[in-house]
Amino acid sequence: MPLWLAVVLLLLALGGIALSRRYLRHDRSAQALCIVVCALAALAALACAVYIGLTVLLVAAVQNRPPTL
Repeated sequence: MPLWLAVVLLLLALGGIALSRRYLRHDRSAQALCIVVCALAALAALACAVYIGLTVLLVAAVQNRPPTL
């Protein structure tokens, strides 16, 4: 998953949590289910973003290593 897609998914999940809190006030079970699903999507997106960031960091470190003697 590209980094931009992980960021978009994270923002959509956070927006979904906010909207479910606002519009599903009267139906507690639907609100809880929506919050759990959005939180899982946010965690998945965050994990992907961290993985991509660490991969970029590792590749940059390998490309820019000092010459060996």
